[in-house]
Amino acid sequence: MSSLERNRKSAHGRNDNVKRCTQSTPHLSAGTAVHTDTLKEKEPHFFEFEVDSDNMPSQLEGRTNSPQKKPKNRTHEKTSSKHNIVKRHLANCSRHSETANLSPGNSIENSTPRDVRDAVCPLWSLPYEEQLSMKAEKVQDALNTLVRGVKKNCRRGRAEGGCADLPKWTSTRKGESQHPVQLMGIVRSPVIDGYRNKSEFTVGLDTNGEPSVGFNVGLFRDGVTAVSSPSNCRHISPVAKCIATAFQLFLRSEARNSVASGSCYLPVWDKRKGAGFWRLLTVREGRFSPKSGEWAGWVRHSPPAEESAKHDNMSSTDDLPVASRRDHGSLQYPQVQKGSEVMVIVQVSMSGYDSSTVRDACVRAASALRKAADHASPDPFPLTQMLMQIHEGVSNAALPDAPLLDLETGRGVSGQENVIHENLCGLTFSLSASAFFQVNTCGADIMYQLVGEWASPNGRSLLLDVCCGTGTIGLSLARNVKKVVGIDVVASAIEDAKVNASLNGIENCDWIVARAEDALPSLFKHYSPLVVPKKMTHRGQNAFILESQVPSAEISGSDDELPIYEDGRRGRISVELSDGCSAEYEYDNIVAVVDPPRAGLHKAVLLALRKQAGLHRIVYISCNPVSMASNCIELCTPQGPDGSSGGAPFKPTRAIAVDLFPHTTHCEAVMLLER
Repeated sequence: MSSLERNRKSAHGRNDNVKRCTQSTPHLSAGTAVHTDTLKEKEPHFFEFEVDSDNMPSQLEGRTNSPQKKPKNRTHEKTSSKHNIVKRHLANCSRHSETANLSPGNSIENSTPRDVRDAVCPLWSLPYEEQLSMKAEKVQDALNTLVRGVKKNCRRGRAEGGCADLPKWTSTRKGESQHPVQLMGIVRSPVIDGYRNKSEFTVGLDTNGEPSVGFNVGLFRDGVTAVSSPSNCRHISPVAKCIATAFQLFLRSEARNSVASGSCYLPVWDKRKGAGFWRLLTVREGRFSPKSGEWAGWVRHSPPAEESAKHDNMSSTDDLPVASRRDHGSLQYPQVQKGSEVMVIVQVSMSGYDSSTVRDACVRAASALRKAADHASPDPFPLTQMLMQIHEGVSNAALPDAPLLDLETGRGVSGQENVIHENLCGLTFSLSASAFFQVNTCGADIMYQLVGEWASPNGRSLLLDVCCGTGTIGLSLARNVKKVVGIDVVASAIEDAKVNASLNGIENCDWIVARAEDALPSLFKHYSPLVVPKKMTHRGQNAFILESQVPSAEISGSDDELPIYEDGRRGRISVELSDGCSAEYEYDNIVAVVDPPRAGLHKAVLLALRKQAGLHRIVYISCNPVSMASNCIELCTPQGPDGSSGGAPFKPTRAIAVDLFPHTTHCEAVMLLER
């Protein structure tokens, strides 16, 4: 009998005296932490933005891989030196002392140690300046992919005899940047450690078979199900760590008490068997961050000229929000203050478990969590909401309308009524259990300020918040534009947006429940007559003469001379027609802001955006530069003999990276498209 079989048999023997709620309840055994039969000789993909595997670590979890030979890429050669730094860093991650044994029943000699931080925040020990440099290069690579994709499509179109000439912006002129679309820089996160306002912890077994609350130390597709504590993860807040630790202690106490007394035990979730009770712990925090004025200085900070020359991916323009290589500090993690709120959601699977047993266990769990919050050091914090989410699916990703109960009383509750609040851009947002909100409040405040400046520099635009969700972006920019129209297919998200608008007294917003591709045509049909025609010449401070033969140009004028209503929104735009009469318009243009999920926008939405002739500006926000590049290829490629089949192509005019996720390989990218 192998050592693994002996350990599993012993573990099962120790738990034979535990009374189970149902016969289908899985055993609490060390052997459930890892599925060795499904282990694969495959390296996890650390760089979510990277396509080629040459940039993956050469060693991981005791295994080696031989990179495949690929054609040389000039862009890759130019950036490979810094990528090699990261490769060496990730390759050495497994040598740290605090490790997790991925084979719980196996001997130490055959185990494959790994630090949980290498799985969830793999850049945790890399200097932050190097993290910024790496992420800026990742986004620049995506911009280069955009250029190559447009060129490739144009060549294919010309070969088929139906495409216009290659856009001029895809080529560089002598003396200009080496990249046709140059990244302006990267905005650093004001808070580097403990910045997450939402943390989701897996509930499972650690490598010793003990109930654990934290993160998986590897990928399930590689057979890894062991869970390790988040106590050393730099991106997790102290509040979330406190709650996770308290819940883990509660689960272990429950397991010990059930063994000693023979009482009914509610086991943690077993991913391999798809069975168990306790599944997921989510912690949401609100009103811990200081007001935006305390970190607004990060927006207007540029590197010195000599450093801009050294780092060619940085812009030397004084008013651009970029990161300085000489800045090594950061703001401290937001502290508990008056008005701070915390929501805890415990996800469970009720299938096969006695309701009275569940009720008693949930009351004990709530008591343990509240006691931990009341005695937290250095500052106790309030538990505003403690909820139980019922979910029976295979994965932990529950639907937004999954049933919610009060963890302490067991009564059913509404997600829209049981909320906490967060401050962002001088506004207050109501957050339900399933509502989307940027996890880095400080960094999101800066990013939305930037988006507002790019979307409506004159403050007279009609802003379309496409796929608006709970309206965070639209409401944050409402004071910078004439009107906001939010569109989303999820009715509950639109209800949240309406609540947030009312909460802040914002009245220049409309909200529509519909698919974006269905709503856009009717919206443009309604609003286009209210927008200043594109082809006109400027006359005076606030008047324009309609000239049908004048080439398209941006309307300019002095903001100081424009009439402003008492509520702060700008008045009508006066236009003098060629026959001496005058006309007034509500908006100077229509701008779309999109912030899609990682997969990007659906092709139907891209087609609908491009077909609207009245749309001249798109601000694209993305947490995945690869999908952003793919979407922008669709928006920017000339189509048909004149290049305008399906709508005139857009042109990328600005792009910048924003780091909302320090210590991870992810970052946000913002791109301005115009036509």
